[in-house]
Amino acid sequence: MDAASCDRERFSSRTIGLFFLGIAVVLFVVGLVILPVVGFIFAVPLLVIGIAMLIAPESKACKLIRRGLSAG
Repeated sequence: MDAASCDRERFSSRTIGLFFLGIAVVLFVVGLVILPVVGFIFAVPLLVIGIAMLIAPESKACKLIRRGLSAG
């Protein structure tokens, strides 16, 4: 693993988190307008997953690479 793969990992995690947040907002709006219970049932877990992906810490290997330490 190198610094470039750590950057890709972070970008991927953030992109997936933003995607889930977008879907959650759409389902929330649809839930308010059309099917309140069904929309909220799907929107709330996606909201939680999206936030978790955005605030997820980076892996231990990436932390070591960024600090310049060896893993062994």
